[in-house]
Amino acid sequence: MPLPPLSPSLASIDEEDLRRRLAFLELGEEDQRRLIQLWEVVQGSRDRTIDSFYTHIGAFPEIGSFIEDWQILQRLHQAQARYARELFTLPCDRAYVQNRLRIGAVHHHLGVEPHWYLASCAKLLTAIVDSMRPLRDHDPDFHADALKSLIRRLFLDMGLAMNAYVASDREALNASTASLRESQALLSEAHDLAQLARWELHLPSGALTCCTRAQELLHTEASVGCGGYDHLRRWVHPLDRPDVDEAFRAALGSDSAYDIRYRVEYPGQPPRMLRERGRALRDPAGSRTRVVGTIQDISLQVTQLSRIEQLALFDDLTKLPNRASFHAALERHIQDAAAAERVFAILFIDLDEFKEINDTKGHSVGDAVLIEVARRLRGNLQAGELVARLGGDEFVVLAAGADAPGARAIAARLAEAIARPMDVCGHRLAVRASIGISVFPSDGVGSELLVRNADIAMYAAKRSRTGIDVYHPRMSARLARRVQLADRLERAIRHDGLELYYQPQVSMADGTLVGAEALLRWNDAELGQVSPDEFVPLAEHRGLIGALGHWVVARACAQLREWEQRGLRLPGRLAINLSPRQFDDPDFADRLTGHVATCGLRPDRLDLELTESGLMADPDASLTVLATLRTAGFSLSLDDFGMGYSSLAHLRGFPLDSLKLDRSFVRGMLEHRHDYAIVVATMAMAQSLGLELVAEGVETRAQADALLELGCRRAQGFLFDAPLPAEAFARRWLLQPEPVEA
Repeated sequence: MPLPPLSPSLASIDEEDLRRRLAFLELGEEDQRRLIQLWEVVQGSRDRTIDSFYTHIGAFPEIGSFIEDWQILQRLHQAQARYARELFTLPCDRAYVQNRLRIGAVHHHLGVEPHWYLASCAKLLTAIVDSMRPLRDHDPDFHADALKSLIRRLFLDMGLAMNAYVASDREALNASTASLRESQALLSEAHDLAQLARWELHLPSGALTCCTRAQELLHTEASVGCGGYDHLRRWVHPLDRPDVDEAFRAALGSDSAYDIRYRVEYPGQPPRMLRERGRALRDPAGSRTRVVGTIQDISLQVTQLSRIEQLALFDDLTKLPNRASFHAALERHIQDAAAAERVFAILFIDLDEFKEINDTKGHSVGDAVLIEVARRLRGNLQAGELVARLGGDEFVVLAAGADAPGARAIAARLAEAIARPMDVCGHRLAVRASIGISVFPSDGVGSELLVRNADIAMYAAKRSRTGIDVYHPRMSARLARRVQLADRLERAIRHDGLELYYQPQVSMADGTLVGAEALLRWNDAELGQVSPDEFVPLAEHRGLIGALGHWVVARACAQLREWEQRGLRLPGRLAINLSPRQFDDPDFADRLTGHVATCGLRPDRLDLELTESGLMADPDASLTVLATLRTAGFSLSLDDFGMGYSSLAHLRGFPLDSLKLDRSFVRGMLEHRHDYAIVVATMAMAQSLGLELVAEGVETRAQADALLELGCRRAQGFLFDAPLPAEAFARRWLLQPEPVEA
């Protein structure tokens, strides 16, 4: 992006101004010599310092959002490296000043707030100071003097940047002021050119004369001999006539002008909104002899003002009150409820899996769904209930007088209304909602807190059986844990704080090893052992699943390679679990294939496991990715089979190699005939489709015997062995592989 031109006020920083700044900062030639010497110390850690700087910045969306991709990061890295060199080695001359002013103008132009710029400078300073630690121990006196010089120089740069910010803001303000003055002049001219109608009523005769425009607006004649006032008001809307008459009578009794708006309705023509100004005039003797008035058609302005009000207070798509309107109503209701010591409830409504509708059916269908949901919510409200759209697929209801049980009943009514199948844009869809509830005053006495707690309860509702939940303080603790988990997980991915365990897959016939599954484990220093059932969904929700999946593939491939280099070969394939979110990356298949090749492995050494629900979220897109992976040589398995909703037709269409029977059916197959029937049916389905069946969660000899009798040839579970760390797995299964009796 080209640098913006310097404003005239910035260009006015001359040699004298610079000299005075340097004198005030006590920044002189001795400081320059120290900085050059200091550069010899810190330049070796420059890249590490810059990496730390941008890693810190990237964690804060207020400033990290400007780093859109790795190419921008690379350019910024180069620019920061150049600045580091200039900071320590260049003299504080006019060329240096002009460059720093331009850099400040660029940050202002990009929209970086000044406090974030200054905070970034502080972070940069601390990073440089950290790189100076060896100097502090080696030469503390020079370290102290050099640090002072560095601070003076950096504060000079910060001052120049703030000059650029202030000058840019002043220039923008001047431009806005000039634009405002021009607009005022144009408005004045528009008033002169406006088509104002004029009429005149003579007193006491009542004779009326009207200009052509007045005749058009009031639907009257050019002149009326008597009874002119009633003729003038003939088509005024009946509800407005009393106000118009009162304003006219007041004008007759004073020298003040009146200004009134009223509607005119004439048969066969659209109604008009008129603005009328009038005044009673006196003759030289002081008697009021006539009333003159001007009329302006303001119908368009009124329509526009109504539209502006609509946009300001109502959602343009659904026509429901918007966030601002709802919060204003909520604030008023809080005051009334507090004064009367009444309770009320907030219901936070979120549509489940709405993003999938947008992604698979298109945003026009998504908009149609939102409109229909809004219509159903509005149509199912009762007295004392207000619904609004907060944005996206989030709605909120204020239920006056409702306590927690009452709010649950309201939520059930609204959820039922939403859940009825809807036909939109040629699609028949079933949309469900999760609803969280907070109650005033027990769950908050402020509008923001009430809505936030209802939002927190909504996320708990997504995990509940009914899809409805009432706020409890422990939910906030759960949310705080999720935030902590996300932060710690990101650190764990970045700093290799995760681990893969390996569980053997064995032959049911003789107990020999036929493969293994890599299972992700996380033992955090602060949180302890964290279950994958907790942190994997969180990674998907927070956008970390791509990095997490890459880590798993990299570590699994590295482990396979290491075993092979030690002469330990894993029979069969190593199974790796994939998240459906990884399929959202259009380059996922190519990237995975390339990484496996980089590790010196063939794709046929890996078995990729996917869940039913993940594949069925978008079957067509899933099929495309699976076909690419299968062509590359990967084996493909459907994990947790029986827990999703795959049809036989879809299974036939997917290029799968095996099915993994979910452990819940294996666990209950000997006690529950329904589970046993599902196992038998799954076995038959796998055989008919030519797929290998792997039973998960085999824990007892009786389960193993029953599965073997049904024809299942492969299994894994605690009966054979628990998931083991890599070295323990190698010792037990690869160094001296012994069959495990099945």
